[in-house]
This record gives sequence, C-alpha cells and structure tokens, in this order.
Amino acid sequence: MVAHTECVAGTAKETSLFLGRRLRKLRTQIGGVLNVNPFLMRALKDFHQITDQLSLAQFLLTSHLGGGHATGFGKMIDEKVLPHVFQTKRLDSTCRDVSPYNKEIFDDIDHLVTKSDGVYLLSLKAGAWSIQLGQAMGLYRHFLALGEQGLQSRGIVVGVFYGHKGLLTDKYRVVKGENIRHQSEMRKLDYVEVKAGAAFWSWLNDDEKATQEWILEGIAKGADEFMANTPDMKEVAGGAAHRLVLELREKYGLSAAGAIDWLFLLHAVNDDKGEQLGAEAVEP
Repeated sequence: MVAHTECVAGTAKETSLFLGRRLRKLRTQIGGVLNVNPFLMRALKDFHQITDQLSLAQFLLTSHLGGGHATGFGKMIDEKVLPHVFQTKRLDSTCRDVSPYNKEIFDDIDHLVTKSDGVYLLSLKAGAWSIQLGQAMGLYRHFLALGEQGLQSRGIVVGVFYGHKGLLTDKYRVVKGENIRHQSEMRKLDYVEVKAGAAFWSWLNDDEKATQEWILEGIAKGADEFMANTPDMKEVAGGAAHRLVLELREKYGLSAAGAIDWLFLLHAVNDDKGEQLGAEAVEP
C-alpha cells in the first residue's frame, strides 16, 4: 500500500509539473494553432455575450484551454501518477514491443497492477461518459479475446478515475459483455470489473478508502506550491486573452478598433480572401 505521505508528496509533484506544462501553453502563441469557427461563434454571440474581439478571445481561450486541461490532466493520471505514485507498470511503446503485449488485444490495456493476489490488467478511463458504443464494443472484443487466450491474468479492471458507478453510461456494461438488446450475441465476462471514483482509488491502493482524499490533498498541495513558485502566473493567465486578440488581428486582419465584422471574419477564415487579409495556413 502507498502510505498517506508518499501519496500526497508524489501527487503534489506531478500536479506542479502538470501546471507548469499548462502555463507554458499560455506563454506561447495560441492564435496560430487555434482556428475560429465563424458559424458557431455567430450562433453563440448572444448566448455567451460575444460582443467584441476581447470577449471572443476570452471565450475561445477558455474553450481551447479547457479541452487541453482535461486531456493533459488525464495524461498526468495515466502516465505519471499511476506509475510513479502507485508503482503500476504502464504499457508504453517499449513494453508493447514484447510478447504478449505486442498483440492487438492488449491495445486497450494501459497498466499492469500488481496486488497481493496477482497481476491485474487495467484499462483506464477518465469519466462517466468518456466512452461511446463503438469504443465499448472494441473493448469487449479485446477483453473476450484475452480471456479466450488465457491472457486475462487475475482479471481485467476498467478504472474510471472520477464519477460514481451508479451514474456511469450503460456503455460500461457493454465492456463486460452485458447488453440487454443483444445479449444473445454477447458473452458475459465474469473476469471484467468496472470500478469508478472512490472504488477505483481504494482498489488501486490495497482497499485504502482514504486514497481519493489523499490524491485531492496532493493536488491542492502541488497547486499551492506551483503558485508560490511562479510569481507571474496570474499576470500571464490574466493577460492571455488580450494577447490572443492581437494574434487574431494579425492572423485574420481584424479591425484594430476591437469590433467584430462577422462577414469579414467569415471570409478571412473560409476563403481566398483570408490570404489577402493576412490569414496564414497552419500545419495540423
């Protein structure tokens, strides 16, 4: 079991590093990799009070960074917290070069978790709704094949690191081979379990129920330490929208007066006039 102090310290370290990576995103040019959807923005104009270029930039920044924050945080849990704090074995590219992990049926297995009764295969998911039917069916087929080939180890756990099992989408039942409408076409997999929220964190740490609280404590500690060690954080974050306005003006040729001409923006984004207005192609 990972002790309280080790869990908090390890999580704090990874949280501080995560926030550093996110702040670097704000320090660099954002407009070059951010494409404005003029149709959507015009539709949301009154919905989100997009009245000028600054309010447009604020909305774009929040939306763009929000998705990046969620993705980056998920990677932090997957690539840093689980292997560094809880000593799981992450199936990275090096591991996947070795049999049996080079088999396609291991594609959805992210970690090997060693517990007192053996090794479990862990497929990690972020939240209650972060899986679609096609993905669930893919997981089911791989899990079924693992069982048929005797490669399921002590069992397979689908871990959802936030959310309650009772509120999960029903697609999480599909990964276990449970489908009311098509049960005759599927086999229930008794070696597959779904553990969400508190149940996942306690399972990961030898059934210590306080584990999720230790994780939150570590996150808070890491965030506080990052703030204390990064005196210009508020200035950088607070001025990001104003910098984005300038980047968008340069990219799309928007008026320096700050108003939004929606037709002008449409042409700047969508057609050949965009080249004449200063919009530049961005590599994907």
